[in-house]
Amino acid sequence: MTMARERIAYIDFMKCLCIMLIVMYHIDHDFFNYLLPNLNDALQAFRLPMYYFISGIFFKLYEGFADFTRRKVNNILVPFVFFIVFAYLVRCCEAVFRMAIGAEAIDLSPIRLVEPFYLRYWAITTPLWFLPSLFWVNIIFYAMHRLIKPIWGLLAATVVLSIIGYYLGINKIELPLMLDSSLVAMPYFVLGWGMKRLGVLTPSRWDKFGIIALLAVSVPIYLLSEFMNLHFQVFPAYWKLYLLPFVAILSLFWACKPLPRIPVFCHYGRYSLIILGTHPLFFLPIRFLFVHFGMEPGVELTLFVFVLTMLCEWPLIWLLKTYAPRFSAQEPFFKPGWKIC
Repeated sequence: MTMARERIAYIDFMKCLCIMLIVMYHIDHDFFNYLLPNLNDALQAFRLPMYYFISGIFFKLYEGFADFTRRKVNNILVPFVFFIVFAYLVRCCEAVFRMAIGAEAIDLSPIRLVEPFYLRYWAITTPLWFLPSLFWVNIIFYAMHRLIKPIWGLLAATVVLSIIGYYLGINKIELPLMLDSSLVAMPYFVLGWGMKRLGVLTPSRWDKFGIIALLAVSVPIYLLSEFMNLHFQVFPAYWKLYLLPFVAILSLFWACKPLPRIPVFCHYGRYSLIILGTHPLFFLPIRFLFVHFGMEPGVELTLFVFVLTMLCEWPLIWLLKTYAPRFSAQEPFFKPGWKIC
């Protein structure tokens, strides 16, 4: 049994765009600001919220809570654990290489394997924080959907949870496994769920105006955006935390709908989960080598490292989907009939 569903080309393209922007940002946090001041803050408005939005689009109740949880464990938590172990093994190989060239050693004590389960930041592959957050968002919304029948009640509950998450964030109150960040991210997820209910996934004669809408909102988004980081609980004003991302997400979604299938981009988008879980394993040693041999940080270094990282991801995607499909969300790890207890 496979987890594959019919692909929607523009959804895969949006996922590809987001993961590429994330990889560039992780390679050099200042990269986008080299190009244009405040550009990074403007991109933050949709770069990660878009993933919650897309997950909300594909929300389903399935066959009850046990089946729903099984699917989310297969799609989110199994890859989370797998990529932690995989990253640790790869970093062990990197440590041997560093020793061979006389470079600074890296700490690979076994405690690194369990840090993601109790720390906000861990040394091996930090971007994986998003996966437990996404798991919480799905579970919370499932419970809300079952318990609250009126649409206005679901929306009101979403606002209340986001306010609680915002309060926790601005007061730096951390909850286990990114639960606080999940509360803040709930509205992005619900936006995707709501848009699907409105039938916006189907083609429309208005789709051709999406690029105009995106261009029209890009200037105010650029001028009004402030730095935000759901991982480290850095938030702008509450209205900016949601209004600007909502506008950015919807306009980008609208602009992408008329796009045809672009094979390379859709491929990267389809397997963006693998890229999310593994890209630090490539860009960290690649960047280290460039810097070690004298290349200065800047636009050129980031672009070189980015291109090489994405090229390395291509064969790794093939390897994991071919030889480890149950660990990379390509096939179910727990088969139907699995029980929680």
